[in-house]
Amino acid sequence: MSTHPDINAYTEVIGELRQKLNACVLPITRCQRDHLLEQLGSDLLSITELTHQIMRVPVAALHICRQAGEAARKRDVDVLTLEQACSLLGTQRLINLLRELPVVEHDQLPRPYRQLLSISEHAVGQAQGLFANRIARLWQEMSLATLLFLSPLWALTYLKPHLFEQWDRLNRGALPEGVTRTRIAATTTAGFQLVQLVAQDWWLPPWILQGYRSLNDHRRTMVKALHVARDSTHPQEQLARLDADRDLYRWLTQPANGVLIASGLALGAHSNWYTSHTLRWQQLAALYLNCDVPEAQRLSHENAVENARTQYQAVTQDLLLPAATLPWTEQPAAIEQLSATLPLQGNVVEQPEQTRARPAHWRALCLQLSATPSPFENLGALLDCAQQALQDGLGAERSWIALAHGASAQLVVRSNAGFAPDLFSSGSRVGPSKNSVWLRWLSSAACHSVSASHLQFNQLPTPLQQHPYTTAFHLAPVMHNQQVLALIFVAGEQGRALSHQRQQALVKTAQCLHKALVQFKQRA
Repeated sequence: MSTHPDINAYTEVIGELRQKLNACVLPITRCQRDHLLEQLGSDLLSITELTHQIMRVPVAALHICRQAGEAARKRDVDVLTLEQACSLLGTQRLINLLRELPVVEHDQLPRPYRQLLSISEHAVGQAQGLFANRIARLWQEMSLATLLFLSPLWALTYLKPHLFEQWDRLNRGALPEGVTRTRIAATTTAGFQLVQLVAQDWWLPPWILQGYRSLNDHRRTMVKALHVARDSTHPQEQLARLDADRDLYRWLTQPANGVLIASGLALGAHSNWYTSHTLRWQQLAALYLNCDVPEAQRLSHENAVENARTQYQAVTQDLLLPAATLPWTEQPAAIEQLSATLPLQGNVVEQPEQTRARPAHWRALCLQLSATPSPFENLGALLDCAQQALQDGLGAERSWIALAHGASAQLVVRSNAGFAPDLFSSGSRVGPSKNSVWLRWLSSAACHSVSASHLQFNQLPTPLQQHPYTTAFHLAPVMHNQQVLALIFVAGEQGRALSHQRQQALVKTAQCLHKALVQFKQRA
């Protein structure tokens, strides 16, 4: 039996979804509609000030552009800016359009749908911070295209919220049972094609279509650009490769690629700031801006913080704002201030003062772990530093670090804190360190959240199934050359999973431990 996806089936699904998305009229809240109608009725606002107000209601901007796109299509012209769209329709048609939109209460909108709208707003913030000064003359075109780049997916998520949740779980390493990565790749490809078709049907700005053509039709060119961007430690060689390939250089320097990069950064940051996926977008941004990768990362982090300050309201408390998951920043005090105003994500019980994270202290410990050459005199000092980062930096109540033992092919606990003397003591074996089913699962994500109800729980090694803290814990593997070097265990907070922010900090700690172990081994 063939294992390849049925192309005809995909074509039928795309056609059916295309019709549904084209027929979908996304609602706005009564407060948003009343505010925009009030602004339209004011004689004091210029067209620029009016469009600024509309941009703060992404769904309204989409409907205005779709309506203007119908008129522009008849003239065979493009709608490039929101000002152009508003001028094309006129004030009375804008008023009628807003009055005819369906209105719902905020709490009736699916949370995944509102989260995706938030990601689009974050993308605009990234575009503003990264590219506005570079292409000031074209900023209006870029801001509208960036805001609406994911708009076909807004409609898809509104109609089928579970699709966003499935995507979110996939990005966190949860592969659905019986689903292969080949099928996921084929479904993703079909999804890109669907979104491009809908963007064409809606007559969205051409920069949006250009971005989707890069993902669908010009994928080879994009992959070449990503390969060049990855060699960020050799900027002269990067420039030489671009000079030798003029087609690639022309593609890379197109202003429309700013829309694609900003959207990629926003989507990546929603899942994890420190995965290879997000890093690829940061490297591409650095190549596009002709700066080094740390500078592009610093800018993207600052943009996320500024965007969170803009977006955060009482009605967004259940949404993830990526700035709240930034454990690695040049300005820890600013993040601590932001964390004080942003809520913890999910149903997480706030911890007592003595177990709260200390980002500045954690950052100092991670810098020590990442130092080159290794500053540690022995392996014990290195592990003590990593354990302190987990305990004092993250506020972890119970944690251990196991290292791979070559002779026994086992992961052996070398450092622990918070456990009874007879539990996970130094020298305890917690699982195999060589090829096995559980290790393949372990290496599939940077951080695994596990509980007794977890689908993979029975496949874990016996020591992890039998310890008394099975209500919730986290495993962060430290991998090198596709082999496990170490494993970090952190128990949850009062029986619950760690907040998303602390999980991301755990991932970063594991990355710093990887650097420390590799540096220590090289020095030895």
